[in-house]
Amino acid sequence: MKALILLVLVSAAYGQVPEPCRTPSVWESRVGIQDSMRGFYVRAKLSYDRYNMRIRRIEEVDETREKEYFDVLYLHNTMPGKEYRFNLRTKQCETRELNYPFRPIEIPMNATHMGDFTIGTKGAPHEGVEVSLWGERNQQEGDDWVGSFTHTGCVPVNDMFYSNRTGRVTTEFFDVTLGIADANVFIPPRECMGPPPP
Repeated sequence: MKALILLVLVSAAYGQVPEPCRTPSVWESRVGIQDSMRGFYVRAKLSYDRYNMRIRRIEEVDETREKEYFDVLYLHNTMPGKEYRFNLRTKQCETRELNYPFRPIEIPMNATHMGDFTIGTKGAPHEGVEVSLWGERNQQEGDDWVGSFTHTGCVPVNDMFYSNRTGRVTTEFFDVTLGIADANVFIPPRECMGPPPP
């Protein structure tokens, strides 16, 4: 009898361990990115396609600053993957091979739940958004990740990633909409495709 009670208590405690939710696979949003390698904060429009491993980030140019701004397309669905980086100031395009894997914007299955909190007001109905905070450390690769996601819909709110390759990059997501408004967003910029054939 004692063994049965212990089994029920352990099962109940195990059942309360939060499990990662499933993030939408195709969406668009506005983002704010603090990039330690570039040394400044940038705002951009982000289009994300988990199924086909594609991300497009079109940065908003701040004319008051003498910085470089880019329209970047990451295509991990080709072998090797390709990055098209169009400089919005100089109108020059660089094409590079991607030598790292696609990093989905989602909660990794082995992430640790770090807590729940409310963004906004908790006292009034519909005045706050409940979110969960998750983290993961990959000691083999030297990567650290922390992200927060809404309870309803598992929409990303914040993503902080550190690696030796990227440094620390913090991304804040807002105005998220499900789906892709224009499927052509994943076609490389015209300037990156070279001259038309004769």
